[in-house]
Amino acid sequence: MGDIELRLFVVMLGGRHARANTEVHDVVFAVGRDIRQTWPQLREQWFGEAAGLHLDSWMTVDGVEDWQVRLSQDPPAADAPTLFFVNLGGYVEGAFGEDHRYLLVVAADAAEAKRKALAQAQAQWIKPHRDALLEVDRCLPVGPIGGLHVQLRRGAHAGIRSQSDYIVIS
Repeated sequence: MGDIELRLFVVMLGGRHARANTEVHDVVFAVGRDIRQTWPQLREQWFGEAAGLHLDSWMTVDGVEDWQVRLSQDPPAADAPTLFFVNLGGYVEGAFGEDHRYLLVVAADAAEAKRKALAQAQAQWIKPHRDALLEVDRCLPVGPIGGLHVQLRRGAHAGIRSQSDYIVIS
């Protein structure tokens, strides 16, 4: 069927949960023509209280490394590389809490994705590690857009555009 003219978004949601003392966050994946069009998908994926649900950050993904990221109704070939989302965590001397970096990498398998991501860990971190390693294709929501797959093609692209803002979507 071919490519669909939608964008892949990686979104950090924030909000409240009845059993949490502080604001909680989660990173989810959505597709749409723009970030506003993804709001119904984001609300559906949120596990906490609906009131106060907001976006803290999002990435608009056009490409990663040497690969264009496209969405298609066609599944990728069995031997195609995979787009992985990696949540890196580590500790900074004298700072309270765990610091995080969120990356997208292209790899043949999870072991390669972990190696590539850890190579980008912050130099000042004590005990860098990965908290989550997900194949993005398996995390795309199946919703009003149907089941779409990530297709990776070698070629020029606009990269990843990251934005941070507090936007209430509840």
